[in-house]
Amino acid sequence: MQLIMSVVGMAVLILIAVLLSSNRRAINLRTVIGAFLIQVVIGAFVLYVPTGRDVLGAMSSGVANVIAYGNEGISFIFGGLVSDKMFEVFGGGGFVFALRVLPVIVFFSSLIAVLYYLGIMQIVIRLLGGGLQKLLGTSRTESLSATANIFVGQTEAPLVVRPYISTMTQSELFAVMCGGLASVAGSVLAGYAQMGVPLEYLIAASFMAAPGGLLFAKLIVPETEKTHDKTDAAALIAEEDRPANVIDAAAAGAASGMQLALNVGAMLLAFIALIALVNGMLGRYRWAGSTIRSFRWN
Repeated sequence: MQLIMSVVGMAVLILIAVLLSSNRRAINLRTVIGAFLIQVVIGAFVLYVPTGRDVLGAMSSGVANVIAYGNEGISFIFGGLVSDKMFEVFGGGGFVFALRVLPVIVFFSSLIAVLYYLGIMQIVIRLLGGGLQKLLGTSRTESLSATANIFVGQTEAPLVVRPYISTMTQSELFAVMCGGLASVAGSVLAGYAQMGVPLEYLIAASFMAAPGGLLFAKLIVPETEKTHDKTDAAALIAEEDRPANVIDAAAAGAASGMQLALNVGAMLLAFIALIALVNGMLGRYRWAGSTIRSFRWN
């Protein structure tokens, strides 16, 4: 039953995207079917194939080890506030989101900035982006941006193809935006892991989000223009954005991560409080809740 519900859910989402399409006749079936099959293959590989589970387990262990190094910096700043003693004294209340999750975002942002400076991220993004381009028939720019979203957020990913944004088509620009909303930054992913979400599923979802974002982008706004696909692999980062050295890269990444962490904390505070306000109003004025529950379509 769960499998049937999942298939029905996917079919409904695809149907909605087709209905909202700006040009249904221009939909490229190769891109849509290819992106869907890539997601199915990734999901089946990591969930049902022993080798896939082993690979995913190794990746999650590696990320967990990296997060553990981040905890060293957190312990230095907050000391006993993040020690195991807090759990002994306060139980579940010993987990303080602001002290255990948000700082990890700062650390991961700094780490990714260093990897970009060293050129490691560019190599990975070029390889994965080139693979997506060949499999799906999408342009190199949108493929690179979709791949970058596996590791960085919707703000940083477009910087990978910034020199080419001015020549992008409407469909390519929509694919860049759609890819950003289909995934989360690696730093935020690390924050979810600190909250107890299974890391192996987070990693699998991040990789599946790249073709998934392209799938829906090409359904809603299919390509109808000629693309200017002349990206230079060596120009993934504009020269003016390149840090002076690795220390500068780490510092800039930490500053960017701090801004992101503050935004995450502020939005969580505001939205949780607003939801509590709405719940309180519905609970206090029972007539409103009764009216909503008793509503029936005629």
